[in-house]
Amino acid sequence: MPRIPEHPSVAWQPDERTKIHSNVFALMESRGFSSYDEVHRWSMSEPDAFWGEVIEKLDIQFGAPPTGIRGSSDPTDPDWLPDARMNIAASCLDHDPTSTAIISNGPDGPEKVSVGELSRLVAGFAEGFAQHGFRPGDAVAIMMPMNTEAVVAYLGIIAAGGVVVSVADSFVPDEIATRLEVSNAIAVVTQTEAVRMGRRLPLYAKCLDAGAPTCIVVGGVDLRHGDVSWEDFVVSGETLEPVTMPASAHTNILFSSGTTGEPKAIPWNQTTPIKAAMDGRYHQDIHAGDVVAWPTNLGWMMGPWLIYAALLNEATIALYVDAPTTSGFVQFVEDAGVTMLGVVPAIVSAWRASEALEQGDWTTVRVISSTGE
Repeated sequence: MPRIPEHPSVAWQPDERTKIHSNVFALMESRGFSSYDEVHRWSMSEPDAFWGEVIEKLDIQFGAPPTGIRGSSDPTDPDWLPDARMNIAASCLDHDPTSTAIISNGPDGPEKVSVGELSRLVAGFAEGFAQHGFRPGDAVAIMMPMNTEAVVAYLGIIAAGGVVVSVADSFVPDEIATRLEVSNAIAVVTQTEAVRMGRRLPLYAKCLDAGAPTCIVVGGVDLRHGDVSWEDFVVSGETLEPVTMPASAHTNILFSSGTTGEPKAIPWNQTTPIKAAMDGRYHQDIHAGDVVAWPTNLGWMMGPWLIYAALLNEATIALYVDAPTTSGFVQFVEDAGVTMLGVVPAIVSAWRASEALEQGDWTTVRVISSTGE
């Protein structure tokens, strides 16, 4: 057997400009550290100082400030940000209203939504949430592709004090029904259908087959009695006034894959997005003005991660509403000026098999990151 080197050779080394431009380097300088190892040791040995720094850099907004970073030193029950009241949606949308929040593929090229426009749409959804009788703490599922309306619904539910239930749009009715039952969801945001690679995939019909409660539906279709169209649900919003909640209040119920029996609920609270944004800031090196693409879905944790990692770092979410394995996605990355690209191995394998990357100019892409499958 060949001997595996103890220290494999490095495949790539950043140049000096790349190092100096990184968020980790800025953190090292501000704290007087000379290496990444020192930063890592400090983050573990002094978690209150590290997370206090993260919260300051992300400019997290509070209705009532926390009395500390952790209310307990027990690592199994840290009680993050004790006594704080907050709504994380406010921190996602409190920066330059003229900057781009979302860029997506449209029939005539990339379409942009500014931070100000997104804030007004979220305000309108949150107002509709209240006007239709929903209350803080109510669980509302989202079962639709990762598009602008999905982001509006996600932030709108949270801004209104509700809890998002994450359901992948690829699930069959039985899988949808199980997640709605486990989470006690009282409504579902969905759309008439999704189009992928020219195929029309019914979504609203699947919700009906799953016995879903009240549906809020994007797209023209005859609705079941009690359901409501997106246009009738979202009111004209101007100023976003999120409902402040305890830091421990749930914002999102995600699920394990369910491969070993019934899917297990995974709750996120108001503080979990800070971890997602910290990852984006220091691991994916996301800066204000960056454009972040990660083909995903709100049914999986990378969907919420993408929203928070981008918006809390004042970057742009890039959404391609079709299959990311096609040459169309390759062109979108170029047209949108994506700087941080997330992938999964199956997507990369498809690119290699089809030679899709031969056509694209990805010189804007500065970081590529991968999750497992």
